[in-house]
Amino acid sequence: MSKCDISIKTNRTNYKLGDIVKGQVTVEVNKECKCDGLVLKKYWKTHGKGNRSSGGVQTLNLFQGVWQPGLYTYSFSFELNDGPFSYHGHYINVDWYLNARADIPWALDPADEIEFILEKGTEELPGNLSGYEVHDTEDKVSGLQDYGLFKYFPLLFVIVGVAIMYYDQSYFFGGIFSVVGAVIFYKLIQSSIAEKKLGNVECVIDENNLRPGDNFSFTIAFNPKSDITINSASVKLVGKEIAMSGSGTKKTTHMHTLYSNETPLLNQGKFTRGIPVRDKRRLDIPLDAAPSFRTSDNRISWALSIEIDIPQWPDWEHSLPINVRP
Repeated sequence: MSKCDISIKTNRTNYKLGDIVKGQVTVEVNKECKCDGLVLKKYWKTHGKGNRSSGGVQTLNLFQGVWQPGLYTYSFSFELNDGPFSYHGHYINVDWYLNARADIPWALDPADEIEFILEKGTEELPGNLSGYEVHDTEDKVSGLQDYGLFKYFPLLFVIVGVAIMYYDQSYFFGGIFSVVGAVIFYKLIQSSIAEKKLGNVECVIDENNLRPGDNFSFTIAFNPKSDITINSASVKLVGKEIAMSGSGTKKTTHMHTLYSNETPLLNQGKFTRGIPVRDKRRLDIPLDAAPSFRTSDNRISWALSIEIDIPQWPDWEHSLPINVRP
């Protein structure tokens, strides 16, 4: 039998930002024991498919000394003034916890942990809540993605693959190296090649600090460098959960689409060299959109995925990240 047992009780389980969580830590002592520290910790952590992340840690030192047999109660309170909010999704869950632990020398440390829910309140939220993903809010983005010398790195796979096939006569593994390298290299330069005909493509959003239910405008513009035919063009608003588990060569990415809505752009047909092309559309963030969220291995990301389909020529593609605030 342990020298003492610990339990945590709070006044309720559901809270809103700005509330104060209050409660008591109760210690039932069975025999005299020394406690080097009774510490209560408030924090959040993720769980689900991805590796666990945690943060928002606050601690209270409730007691240090010697306990005689009996029942002891320690009151506490924490102000809930930061995010992230509790979230239960497909691959990612975010929950808040209270953990009490007594450091008992030469014995197993008794502990207790309970969960509580943190929700959005009715008051205006600050723009710097912890845990939420924030991108550069520069609205104008060029479609010409400059990867520098990095874009030539996949060619090493092609070279290695050819060497394997030539020297080892291993056509299967050599072919895999070559094909993978060629595909990655093509994807890196695809939009750059498309702009040889389209010209520099610019995507502009009027606001990149959005909340669920917000309406915003998106504009695409380019000045064709040559006469060009376009089969189709579209912008797709996509929300995803991305959870990564494991590490190194055993790292696995789990992805779930929370939302996807495609809007057509431009008019199908021919466009004349030197005549500017511009199209503007209104887009909506869904009312139930989960806020953008990022830890090292768990993300909720929103983005505009833009694509221009050019017949018999590489298509132009670009992804523009969107901030969705809680």
